[in-house]
This record gives sequence, structure tokens and C-alpha cells, in this order.
Amino acid sequence: MIGRTPLVVVTLPSRSVESARRDAATAAEAGADGAEIRLDRLPSGELARLSELFPPPIPLLATLRSRIEGGDGPDDVAARARILAAAAVLPFRWIDLEYDRDLELLGQLPPAVGAVLSTHLPAGAGPAELERRLRQGPPAGALRKIVLPASVGTLIGRVLPAVPPPGEIPLLIATTGPSGPLLRAWSKRLGMPLVFASLPQGPPGRRGPLPVEPGQIPVDRLRWFFDNEGEAPIFGIAGHPVAHSASPFLHSGWLRHEGRRGLYVPLDFASDEEFVEALPILAAHGFKGLNVTHPFKETAFAAASRVARGAEACGVANCLTFRGDEVEAENTDLAAILRRLEELRTAGTWNGRTVTVLGAGGAARATLAAARELGASRHLVARRPESTRTLAETFGAGIGSPDKISAGDLVVHATDVGRAGAEELQFPLASLVDASTHVVDWVYRPDDPVIRTTVESVGATYEDGWRLLVYQAAESFAVWWDDPPAEDEVTAAIEVGR
Repeated sequence: MIGRTPLVVVTLPSRSVESARRDAATAAEAGADGAEIRLDRLPSGELARLSELFPPPIPLLATLRSRIEGGDGPDDVAARARILAAAAVLPFRWIDLEYDRDLELLGQLPPAVGAVLSTHLPAGAGPAELERRLRQGPPAGALRKIVLPASVGTLIGRVLPAVPPPGEIPLLIATTGPSGPLLRAWSKRLGMPLVFASLPQGPPGRRGPLPVEPGQIPVDRLRWFFDNEGEAPIFGIAGHPVAHSASPFLHSGWLRHEGRRGLYVPLDFASDEEFVEALPILAAHGFKGLNVTHPFKETAFAAASRVARGAEACGVANCLTFRGDEVEAENTDLAAILRRLEELRTAGTWNGRTVTVLGAGGAARATLAAARELGASRHLVARRPESTRTLAETFGAGIGSPDKISAGDLVVHATDVGRAGAEELQFPLASLVDASTHVVDWVYRPDDPVIRTTVESVGATYEDGWRLLVYQAAESFAVWWDDPPAEDEVTAAIEVGR
């Protein structure tokens, strides 16, 4: 059963009245139904200027989050009452009252102001506490809001079973942490009356203000998803971590340009077990497909009931498709690196003879499989001897760098070095390349440019993995929709990453 479309309210990151007015206008243009002003984020001087918010371009919700419940506002009941009473005389559409601190103010709100009675549970709150809070139903005309931190496994195993049927009570349950985007994606399905979103997000490197809550989905993507008769499909990128992923940006843009209703969200899983256990739940609740990144590509391959050609060739999967009761595995990294290798060979950048691969993970497997398919000699350099030998035997590769670097040889970096939190470079990269070498890096927009710096220090040429990301995303889009995005849209996406 699909519930009614929830109101989409954008939580504004504003720290001043002027920026709040600008941000509210941006939210309205993107299709929001309302905007949340976080009073606890405003300095006292700005609180005195709240009247300047009116008339607003969109209905406003005033929230004063206490420090106890994760905000910057006061915990003291009297101090809170003074700020909230001042807000209540202004034409806010809603005011958020914390259930444990502000309940006595409920009767003082003007009739035209809707009350949101909120509780933000701390990490470690158990099932009994969630049940107790759910029993604190709201008075007539008020909305009950409960927020708690939760992993994807906790959301599926504990929170979802506690959510009342759509329409039973005016209740909003939101989660923070890894499960935040998932519960928001399901807000319509679960009959939530309201969902909090972020301002629209631009491309990586130019995304704009960070969301107040990282689990919030950009308002324009939610609006596109919700404004649909029937049930639109959901897609996602599964990994750990995934906050850096540009896949939601790419797929969301193509969905809109192609006129296809759907939603693409990041899903951060804590373990292989959590990932596998979630697959049937996702499939039963509107998901059509998942991209899969580190460290779950092998797990995705093993969990599939059907394996397509690319995944079979690589032995790992980065693309899962839910088809009825079956999960089909594919590897669109293979299509991406094949396309790029052929482009480099055609352009004369690569001689087509030798590829040296650094790393032994999923991207390395796709690269070795592509080089094998193109008839190129393959060399593998990785730091774990056992996995290196196994991979070399699987793909018919030599271990270690070739005896001589020849003009036109290609080196492909296929580890996560360069990502925030990754280990330091374990390879003598400078000795593996010379001025005639071209290096392709699977890491796109690296946080640490160590690969580029090392490569360019010896006069070699370098490209990061943005083009590969775009190519594999376009191939995944084609798997799920039976058609790829228009080629001009693929080209435009490549240009965004330059």
C-alpha cells in the first residue's frame, strides 16, 4: 500500500535571516511545501529579527532543538519558552515543540499554527524506549515526530515493524545515520505526513551548503519521485562508506532528463551480513536496482540468483537488479573500462599491448577482464601475495611490473588510495611509470592527490576515474531502464567532472 504524498519540508542551513530568506526561496523553486528554520542555529541578534522572514516565499516551520536532543538550543525550559513564545506570535505555519521540554506551550499556540511534538532519541535507545515514545500519541491536530539514530539493519529489523499502518495516527518517524536516506525514500509508502529534505545539491565539488542532517535527500529529487501516479522505482548505491559517491547526482540528473520517475539514494551498510539480509526487504519495498561499491562487490556476486556476462567475467558484481524473486548480478565496471581502453587505443594514448594493474579488488578484476578481452598482456601489482597469486591465475596475468616500460604502455590504479580514510600508497608507483606512460585512476575526485602527484612528478600523464564512473553509471542505467541515457547527457556528465 502506498500512502498519500507527504509534505516536503526543507531544513535550511541558514545562520542569518538574510540567508534564510534566500534559502527558503531556493527551496520553493525546487518544489518544497515548506521550510524549517532552525532557531537554535541563529545568533541571538538574528532571533530578534525573525519578523523580517515574513511574508515568506513558502510556509515556515520554527524549530528550537535543545542540546540534549542534538541541537544548539537551550535545554532550560524557561529559556526555551521565551524564544518559542516570541516565535508563536509570528505567522509560522508550524512550530516544533520538544515533547519533554515544551509540552506546556501547546495550549498557547494560535489556532492557525500547527504543532509538531518531537523527540530525538539518543544512540543506544532500545526497543522499549521506542515503544514508549510511540504510545505518547499527539493531541488532536498535532503531529508526533520521533527521530532516532539507526543502521540499515536496525531500521529494517526494529524500526519498520514499529511504524503504525498509514493513516492510523499523525506520526513522523525519521532516522539519522546510515538509514536516514532509506526511511525518507519510504516516507510515502509508509504514509508519513511530512518528510524533511535538504536544499538541492549540485555536482561534486560544487554541491553547495551541506545538509543540516546528512541523511536528508535533496528536495528536487524527492519532488520528482513523489509527483508520480502509482509507485516509482527506487535505486541506490550500496557500500561503506558511500557519502562521497557522485552516483546519486548522476542518476538523478538522468532520471529527470529522460523523463523517468524514480529516486536514487546512498545506502551505507555496516557489514556483509547486513547487506545480504537487506536485499529481499529492499526488493519488496520498491527497489529495482543497486549499484555496489567497496567492500561488497564479491558479496553482491555471491548473493545473486542470476549472473550476467560481465559479472561472470569479473567474478564480482557492481550492479544488482531485482527481477521478481530473483536478483541478477552484472558488472558495469567492465563495460566502463572496456569503453575507455578502446578510446585510449583509438586516440593513440595506449598502444593496446600492455596493461599494468595496481590492486586486487573489484576494479582490478574488471580491468584485468577488459584487458584479457582486448587481447592485451596483463601485469598485476598488489600488496597481499595470496590474493595477488589467485587473481593473476584467474586472469592470466604476470605478477609484478613488466621488465621494461614501453612507450604507450598503460597503468591502471585500482585501489582506494586517494580516498579520505584510505591507507597510504603501498606500491613503488614512481618506479612503475615513466614519461611515456599514461595512468588511469579508478578513484574520482580524490581527497588526496597522491597518485596524480606521483605520476606527474616523473612526467607521465594522468586521468582520474570520473569518466569511468560516468560510463559505468550509464551502463547501469541501461540495465535498469533497457535504454542508456542520451549520449549528449553522458558527455555533459563527463564535462561536469573536469
